[in-house]
Amino acid sequence: MVKSAITHQMLALALETTGRVGSVAIGCGQALSDEKTFSAPLRHSAELFGTITELLEKSRKILNQTKYIYISIGPGSFTGIRISVTVAKMMALATESKIVAVNTSDAMALNVDDVKIEKLATIIDAKRGQFFIAAFERKNGLWEKILPDCMMTAEQFKEKFDSEPIWLLGEGLLYYSKKFETENIKILNEKFWSPRASNVFKIGVKMAMENKFSDPAGLVPLYLRRPDAEENLEKKKVFVN
Repeated sequence: MVKSAITHQMLALALETTGRVGSVAIGCGQALSDEKTFSAPLRHSAELFGTITELLEKSRKILNQTKYIYISIGPGSFTGIRISVTVAKMMALATESKIVAVNTSDAMALNVDDVKIEKLATIIDAKRGQFFIAAFERKNGLWEKILPDCMMTAEQFKEKFDSEPIWLLGEGLLYYSKKFETENIKILNEKFWSPRASNVFKIGVKMAMENKFSDPAGLVPLYLRRPDAEENLEKKKVFVN
């Protein structure tokens, strides 16, 4: 595989809007230089552009210098993911920068890179009693995905993973941690739950070096299930017919 050369002068932005609390990170080359979290939950539309501008000004950079845009592509909030996708497409068009779409659960796993655990699962609320879940196991110091992103109920997860110790993180635990917790299934501290733009940046750099770029025209959020509006519309069509 031919790798891209990412020099220390190449400006990159990382956008995370899949969770309740969004964030933006900035860096040059492979070095992360700053990150800012939004002031409150569900402020993605209100604060994304302002946060990007603030970090650029603080770094004494301008938007047109951006070479790479790393975005958290899902699974997660339908609305939140669409915001990042739309902004990334606009920025790519305006600055001729390249987009890297980073899997959200992969980025979440890096939240506990320095925590001494060997197996974890990311839990994201998918509504209707279901959750977007991925599981990881530490191998040679790195997180290896052993369960690809899928939709499961808490009971289905326990049937599959309650045989040995595993730790959980993710905002899907906010109201439902008791549904998952058992003697073997433990809940990590809430400070590890939210996705972070800094980890989107870290994975984005590696993917950019491997030329894993996304075509802006074909860039779509990672939806494991269609949005409620689409499903409701289809139900209405069936009812009418």
